[in-house]
Amino acid sequence: MSPEEWRQLLAGRLVWKETTESTNDDARALVEDGAEAGTVVVAERQTAGRGRKGAEWFCAPGDGLAFSVILAPEWERHHWAWTALGAGLAVCEALEGVGMTPSIKWPNDVYLDERKVCGILVEAIGERVVAGIGLNVNGGEFPEGVEAISMEQAGGRSYQRESVLELIWRRLMEVSERSVEEISGAVWERLAWRDREVEILPAGDRGRIVGLGPHGELLVDGDVGRLVVTDAGSLRAAP
Repeated sequence: MSPEEWRQLLAGRLVWKETTESTNDDARALVEDGAEAGTVVVAERQTAGRGRKGAEWFCAPGDGLAFSVILAPEWERHHWAWTALGAGLAVCEALEGVGMTPSIKWPNDVYLDERKVCGILVEAIGERVVAGIGLNVNGGEFPEGVEAISMEQAGGRSYQRESVLELIWRRLMEVSERSVEEISGAVWERLAWRDREVEILPAGDRGRIVGLGPHGELLVDGDVGRLVVTDAGSLRAAP
């Protein structure tokens, strides 16, 4: 797709860049300049793309999608923690729209066939939220040691990136208008490891995922009682 075609997408709301350090940083700057909710920054190549806790995010140019969307959640501020799960839900619903069966790996990844297809990084800026999304659309070459999958690998065919982007954008706009209760129920239906035993590190406690807390926390019932998990880095499926 040419730069001109990218810019025509989404009724003029899209900012296209051949190369940038981070679409989230670009979106943050646009928020400070007064950009409206729904504005999208998409880049062919990121030189400093990042994930949660500063982890590096790899997204192959020409194959994947790296973009950030400015959102204005209609929830009370203390519920903004749901934005990452809401963005994951939007990605899931978009992939379901093309016949896939994704799941949400709490709190900010989307999986296909037990492997990561999408990562999400959410950052609040004043009265806006920037949702950064990296999605493996086509191809399937990933750095050594990365357990990932592309839509093409899972679906057995290639996909038009612009169509996928528009699907996700429309779902994001719709999800951001839902109530937290609706989002919680929809996320729970798609939650990876739901009702399965997980291990919580470094203590090694084990338990079964039984629900989501009022701010998107993960609730786990184990031998030591009810555990409230707030750090995704401490959680893995029990071997």
